[in-house]
Amino acid sequence: MSKTIASAIELFSRLVTAHMSPARRAAAKAIASERLSQIQTIQTARGTFQVWCPSARSLHDPIGFGRDEPETIAWIDEHLQNGETLWDIGANIGLYTLYAALDPGVKVLAFEPGAASFANLVRNVELNRMGSRVSAYCIALSDHSGLDALHMANTESGHSMHAFGQLDTVIGTLQPKFSQAVIGYSVDDFRRQFDLPAPDHIKLDVDSIEAKILKGARGTLSQVKTVLVETYGAEREDGTNEIVEALLSAGFRQAAGPDDGRHRNELFVNKGDM
Repeated sequence: MSKTIASAIELFSRLVTAHMSPARRAAAKAIASERLSQIQTIQTARGTFQVWCPSARSLHDPIGFGRDEPETIAWIDEHLQNGETLWDIGANIGLYTLYAALDPGVKVLAFEPGAASFANLVRNVELNRMGSRVSAYCIALSDHSGLDALHMANTESGHSMHAFGQLDTVIGTLQPKFSQAVIGYSVDDFRRQFDLPAPDHIKLDVDSIEAKILKGARGTLSQVKTVLVETYGAEREDGTNEIVEALLSAGFRQAAGPDDGRHRNELFVNKGDM
């Protein structure tokens, strides 16, 4: 039904602009496109924020916010304290960045290498006037620093299942629609080069190289209080999990999650912070 209505709107725009010169027709359609873009208002117990949705996929997660990842919301509510810093690695359009930054005392560094999603993320930070407490970077994090490609399943804003420096994702080998040139850093190199303190908390969700990112953060993890990460896709043939092992070896314990079959992300707590 939605696609049928969208096609009707598109046809109508062609009809009403048919008499115009090519330049005026293009300008009219551009203005109409801007005015038709969606801004979703999300109301939460923590506060209200807005999300600009220029594509159908970027609209999907805001509509499902609060239901799709309840464990992420619970983690932010319980663990992020005034004066602390969150690194949102794989921030996409910034839903959880924005939610965390509703607390004016929380600082967020958001990392999103996909060009369209990054532009959407920055627009959302601007829309919510959070520029003083959210710093967004269009870079990838990995196990080393250097230039490589972000292999993308879809380039539109809000899409996921991309992989930096490899074709394997958590659901299999990617057939990329486009490969975008991206600058990558290890977490440790990024902090060292720009003289940054360690984050208090890390949210890690990139659908592919989580284990590599943790490997590149070995010098940082001892100072991190909690890590929330999706462990799916990192299983070895012997039944062990590369992400779990990396965090356990760094001094974390795996916290018990809700036994409801809904949560996708696992919480790890630094034993030294207990």
